[in-house]
Amino acid sequence: MLGNNNTSIYLAVADGKIVRRFKEPTAQSKERITKTGKVAHEEFYDFVEGTLVDVSTRENEYGKFWMVSLADGPARYILQFQYSGGNASSFLKSLPNADLAKPIRFVPRQQVDGDKKRSSIVLVQGDKALRWYWTKETPRDLPNLSKVKIKGKEQWDDSDMMDYLEDYLNKNIKPKLQPQPLAFGAETSDESDVPF
Repeated sequence: MLGNNNTSIYLAVADGKIVRRFKEPTAQSKERITKTGKVAHEEFYDFVEGTLVDVSTRENEYGKFWMVSLADGPARYILQFQYSGGNASSFLKSLPNADLAKPIRFVPRQQVDGDKKRSSIVLVQGDKALRWYWTKETPRDLPNLSKVKIKGKEQWDDSDMMDYLEDYLNKNIKPKLQPQPLAFGAETSDESDVPF
């Protein structure tokens, strides 16, 4: 038999959960109106686990995103989250300490402190959270955040740090990944390009 099947289950990270979106309601889905006014049917999960097979970026009208491809037997997942911010930083800082030949559990977290929300993704292997490769105590050569003024307001800018982490990933992590072909009949999810 011949056939092409390049489908994956698209997932996103939002409010400390893994989110899978559907066009139609499911038994487990909750309905929500998106920022663009569309009705979304979403299922929420505490984690996703699989062997890392690829990491790339993609830009669309909603911004730049990380696309993290995982394999779990015949299932393929693509976990999407914003290029910059706590989720991306924690993922990229933990990744050098992962055994890339073994499954990794991605566990989103969100802490609320007053009106501030801090998001992160904890990588877990063998029931242990992976420590960051770059820390305050051991920053190595990771650039610091810098303060910039935007429309008269000072904000933290992580552009140099994110450029460094993406370059590190491309040079040191991606060459070690072993892409796996999709199994025929793999399931797909809906609306991978819709913002959360």
